[in-house]
Amino acid sequence: MKKALVYEAAGANPARDRFDRKDMAIVAVGHPGELLDVAVDLAREGVRLIELCGGVSPRWRPLVAAAAGPGVQVGSVMFGVESLALAARFAEASADGSPPPAAFILLEPDADPDRDRFTKDVLRQRTHFVPVPDEATAARVARTLAADGIGLIELYGGFSSAGAAAVIDAVQGRAPVGIGSFSLEATLPGDAA
Repeated sequence: MKKALVYEAAGANPARDRFDRKDMAIVAVGHPGELLDVAVDLAREGVRLIELCGGVSPRWRPLVAAAAGPGVQVGSVMFGVESLALAARFAEASADGSPPPAAFILLEPDADPDRDRFTKDVLRQRTHFVPVPDEATAARVARTLAADGIGLIELYGGFSSAGAAAVIDAVQGRAPVGIGSFSLEATLPGDAA
């Protein structure tokens, strides 16, 4: 299944700040108003799952789902209560123009986190993308990222509840951890809205 990760970064241009990796398109938008056009384009390309980063309000999820149309599931990253204060500090630093680096951990079969990791800079926002083959590796990688000063970690690609919990435990409160979520209609038969 072709998937997409869409994240917000001040100054991003989705036409320029887009790259594809295996079965995943990764697109940076400069502001939420660009999400709908991006969703339409992704759906036309055959994307069937769009994951919105934690920097995008869940208020946009139904709008993106409507723009993408039937057959495209839309989820968004959410943070648990243990991560809220840290996520708020990250958001404040971002608003002040000095965001700490972020990391997006991507479940990807056969990935090697050392060989396959890459970094994208959009203005002042540096985002590390770290593909991992499984959830146990994700927890080990997250522990190292948090120890190295990563200011925010988000999980993409289908983490289980247990896998997400292992990552939260691994960072030991040093970084907020966001986990992909879907609304109830995504679990019901038929097309989700």
